Amino acid sequence: MNKSPLLLCLFLVSGCVATKTARSQRQETFSFGVISDIQYADKDTRGARHYRESLSRLKEGVEDLNRRQLAFTIQLGDLIDGNKTRERTQLELDEVLEVHNSLSMPKYHAIGNHCLTAGKKGLQERLGLSRFYYDFTVPAAQGWRFVVLDGNDAGYGVLGANQLEWLRSKLGEARTSKEKVIVFCHFALLKSAAQHHRMKTPEPVLALINGSDCVVAYFAGHDHAGGYAFRDGIHHVTIKGMVEAPIRNAYAVIEVSPTTLLKTGFGKEPSREMTIHAE
Repeated sequence: MNKSPLLLCLFLVSGCVATKTARSQRQETFSFGVISDIQYADKDTRGARHYRESLSRLKEGVEDLNRRQLAFTIQLGDLIDGNKTRERTQLELDEVLEVHNSLSMPKYHAIGNHCLTAGKKGLQERLGLSRFYYDFTVPAAQGWRFVVLDGNDAGYGVLGANQLEWLRSKLGEARTSKEKVIVFCHFALLKSAAQHHRMKTPEPVLALINGSDCVVAYFAGHDHAGGYAFRDGIHHVTIKGMVEAPIRNAYAVIEVSPTTLLKTGFGKEPSREMTIHAE
């Protein structure tokens, strides 16, 4: 049966709209990898911490992440544990970075307290960072900004006044640009998201992100047991420590859409679907 010119036109237009919508949805969805607390060291196992085995777990994780289409991968601190001498510690940092740097996508770092055992200057040189707090965007994640905090710049688990003012400014820029924000830091902010170890003075950071109207998630490490909490419209996700996953591993891939954060956990890291709540 022949289609009328009007029906044919409507059919073609609807097909074009559907194709454009599908293409737009694909462009709005992206994924990134998250690793935390590798804490590699050439030391014997102590309690649940398998220092030597963590390098093998990292290799497995890197191989897996390289098979995926990821916009970037971020590690949330404590690449190393630290050894008896600064020289040995720096050598172990080089060993773990050799594996980590084989990731094929852009790589970002949050700094943990154990990372500092390698010395700030050596750490900056090896990681290519002029300072340990910064923000970034990636082409695959249009409308998103990623903020990395330094949880040690004014002491263990403390953000200094300059960094807090910088954070205030960046969140203001994101709000003005109608960007959504994901924050990364080594230290979790909430006890409900990290039962054992957290930021020493979380209140100033919580005040800024809770009042921002643009932060949708806060990812942290440090507490190797991991955890999750939802408060004031923000998902607080603590990633389990790879150093305490000698057999099953622990890392995650986060798939981001306009309405959802889908965390696929590997090994000991659980999976979770998190709704992005409308402003």
